Amino acid sequence: MNVSSLMESYFKGSPRFDRNLVGHIKESVPIKVPNEKSWDLLEEPEVLQRLFRFEKAPNMVYFLEDVIQLQEQMSHHGKLLIDGLQILVQISTKDMNRVTDLDVEWTKKVDEIYKDVRTNQ
Repeated sequence: MNVSSLMESYFKGSPRFDRNLVGHIKESVPIKVPNEKSWDLLEEPEVLQRLFRFEKAPNMVYFLEDVIQLQEQMSHHGKLLIDGLQILVQISTKDMNRVTDLDVEWTKKVDEIYKDVRTNQ
């Protein structure tokens, strides 16, 4: 007995997978795929977001160290989510629950850090 025969009764009577369904889901679900070329402005709550990819773990560590140092210098902290060799970075001014000039300045400095790390890869 194979899996498809076990699942046959489960799928009987239910609609088959429709490739057009993916387009429907994409349009109706408010999920934005992170951009790795520039910062995206998300809403509710308002936040700037960018995905950074790395070829080697040491370069990712250098990036993280520099971003953490920047956060301490500016007394302004973002959210850093690590997944494999990529880091999703989000920033906003939490007290105001929106993006401010300080956040934009912070993103420019993070971009410079990334550029420096990438040049040394």
